[in-house]
Amino acid sequence: MKRIITLALAMLMVASMATMAFAAESTTSLTATVPAATYTLNIPANQEIPFGTTQADIGNITVTDAAGFAVGKNLEITVSYDAFTANGVNTTIPYTLSLYAEGNNSNSSAYGSVSKALTPGTTIVFEGNASGSVQEKLKLDTTYSQGGGALKIPVTSIRFKALSEDWGKALAGEYISTITFTAEVVVEE
Repeated sequence: MKRIITLALAMLMVASMATMAFAAESTTSLTATVPAATYTLNIPANQEIPFGTTQADIGNITVTDAAGFAVGKNLEITVSYDAFTANGVNTTIPYTLSLYAEGNNSNSSAYGSVSKALTPGTTIVFEGNASGSVQEKLKLDTTYSQGGGALKIPVTSIRFKALSEDWGKALAGEYISTITFTAEVVVEE
């Protein structure tokens, strides 16, 4: 009987070792490729500002053909520019830019207009959507008088403004200014 018990214990010990030998670690790797977000950034075309112009709409910033975005994955645009300068002339013509929006309600009465300064270095954001695109037009917050509610109005243009006295102080010459729009895909934190 002792032999049978000893033999049974030995077999159980061998069987438990065999189970241990088959308990090796295995892994599975998962991979994913996230494609780069794509978009077309539409900015105002080159244009001439006539001498003495104090205000002009110069176009708009829009985004089309956007893909690869999401809620919280946005397109940031940084706007940079300097005053008009001319070679061989020591005067400049400063100006400002702003985003301009004018709203209407369903009865065609205006909510009014709203603007946002685009000082050099200003960052504007086209928000990502769950559909994978971004909003096509920027929207500015406003409040309207009827009911005191808040409303987001689509930007209709970038507005150029210069002071008449700055035009008058400028010496003769061919002046130029460059507006730079730097785009970057960013994720909200």
